[in-house]
Amino acid sequence: MNTKQSVLLTGGRAPATLELARLLGSAGHRVIVAESARRHLCQHSRYVERSYQVPPPRQQPNAYVEKLCEIMQHERIDLLIPTCEEIFYVSRGRDRLLDYGEVLVEGIEVLRSLHDKWLFAEMAREVGALVPQTVRVQSPAQLRETMLQASGPVVLKPVYSRFAAHVRIVEDPSSAAGQSTLPEPTGRQPWLVQQFIKGKQVCSYAVAHNGQLSLYADYETTHTAGQGASIHFAYSAHPQVRDFVSRFVQQHKFSGQIAFDFIENEQGELYVIECNPRLTSGVHLFTGQLEAATAYFSDRGKTVVPAGKQACMLGMAMLTYGLLGMTNGEKAKRWVSDLFSARDVLFRRDDPRPFFDQFSMLADLAWQSFRTRKSMIACSTSDIEWNGEEA
Repeated sequence: MNTKQSVLLTGGRAPATLELARLLGSAGHRVIVAESARRHLCQHSRYVERSYQVPPPRQQPNAYVEKLCEIMQHERIDLLIPTCEEIFYVSRGRDRLLDYGEVLVEGIEVLRSLHDKWLFAEMAREVGALVPQTVRVQSPAQLRETMLQASGPVVLKPVYSRFAAHVRIVEDPSSAAGQSTLPEPTGRQPWLVQQFIKGKQVCSYAVAHNGQLSLYADYETTHTAGQGASIHFAYSAHPQVRDFVSRFVQQHKFSGQIAFDFIENEQGELYVIECNPRLTSGVHLFTGQLEAATAYFSDRGKTVVPAGKQACMLGMAMLTYGLLGMTNGEKAKRWVSDLFSARDVLFRRDDPRPFFDQFSMLADLAWQSFRTRKSMIACSTSDIEWNGEEA
C-alpha cells in the first residue's frame, strides 16, 4: 500500500467522522469529505483538504451515488469510507462506485440483514449469542395480543430505527395493551416486542477485512443522549464482547465497519441487542494512534485496540443531556467526575474550527426542528436515514 492514500469520507456531520478525518489526516493521508447537509463538522477542519455538498441520499439516491462517482474520479480517490446512515445508499450503489476506487462497505443485502433488528437477532443466535426473547408484530391487534401475553417488562422498537428515537420501555405490558398511545405497526413498518433486560449497556466498534478484525474497541455506556447515543465513553476491554464480535465477523466473512450494542445483566450474562454496520463513537478511543488509520485499508494480521483508557465525551451533549440525567446525588457526583476527567472529542488546539462550527450546525438543526415540528435528532438524519426501502 502506498504511504499516502486519497480517502473520501461521507457523513461529515458526525463527530465520529471528524475523528476519523483527523486520524487519517494525521497519518499522512489526503482526506476529502462529501456531505448533503449545508453545515457540518468536517467542513473547516485542517485535516480535510476539500468538502463537497452532495444531493440528499434519501431523497435523491441515484443523484447521490452519481455525484460520489464524479468526486471519486475527479479526486482520484483510493478508498471511500461511508460513516453515517448514508452507508446504505453507498452500499446500494457499491458496484458503480467500485469503478472508481475501493469502497469499505458490504453489499446492501448484507447490510439490510444487520440493520433489520429482527433479522439480526436471528444471525446473532446462529453465532451462539444470548438474545432477548423477541416477537415481530405487523398490526396493532398483534401488538396488543403479544403485550397481553408478556410476563414482564418489554421494550417496543421499530424494526428499523436509530439512536433509540422511538424506543419505549413498558413496565406493565398487560395494562398498557389497551392504551391508544401505542405504536401502530404495519406489514411495511413492523415493530418488535422485546424482553427487557436489566443491566449495563456495552457497545463495540470494529473494522474487519474478510472476517478478520483489524480494529476493535468496546466501551460501557454511562451517559447518553436520552435513551440513545453514547456521549461519554472509555475503553473497557470486555473479553466476552470481543469474543462475540470476532466470531460474528469470522462466520460471515464480513468486510467493513460494524458495531454492536449489548446488555450485561446482573448475573454477568451478555445479551446482544442490535447491530449498527457503520462508524460509531468507538473511533474516538483511537485518538493519536496513527497505526489505527492503516486498519481501514487492509488486514495486517493484527488487531489494533485503544492504547489507553482515557475517557472521551461530547462536551456540549454532556452539559445538556448529562445534566438532565442527574436525578440523585450519586448520579450528580458521577457526572461531575466524568465531565472533568474526559476529553472533549470536538475541541483540539491544532484544529479548533470544528468546535465552533458545532454551534452553527446546531442552530441550523434547531431551525429545521422548529419548521418541521420534528425533534432535532430526527432532523439530523432526515436526509440520510434508511428504513429498508427498495432501490
